[in-house]
Amino acid sequence: MSAGWQRVGGSGAGPDSARPGPVSDADDERLARFLRDVVAPVVRAVLRADEVEGVGLRWGAGGRSGDVWVRVDAPGDRFTDRLLFPWWEPDPSDVDPSASTAEVAEHLADRLQDWVVESAFGWGQLRPVDDLPLARMPSLADLHSA
Repeated sequence: MSAGWQRVGGSGAGPDSARPGPVSDADDERLARFLRDVVAPVVRAVLRADEVEGVGLRWGAGGRSGDVWVRVDAPGDRFTDRLLFPWWEPDPSDVDPSASTAEVAEHLADRLQDWVVESAFGWGQLRPVDDLPLARMPSLADLHSA
């Protein structure tokens, strides 16, 4: 995360519970690593630093138990979306994940671009994303293991 960003969310629930409810990147190191290594580079590629007030991830907060949600706070606006794949439960070694981290990053970049075009701060701006570090992104298994 950038020095100016703050984590958003938080739950007080422990990450080791069977169904912990909303667990955030502040509560779970695996989510923190996913935020740092996959989500933050995408946010930096689409948004300017002055447009980001906070970025956070949560899981177990509605929908399927493994759904991972991303939230980006901008001045006067908020982006919230479910990421492409439910990888938190069960363990990714037990299932064939439906997307790689690079695919998740590309999908998130596309969704953020669509949001910026319709946002108050970026109305009508189509922002190209040409420099995503997809080749350097860790695998899901690497992120899930602590």
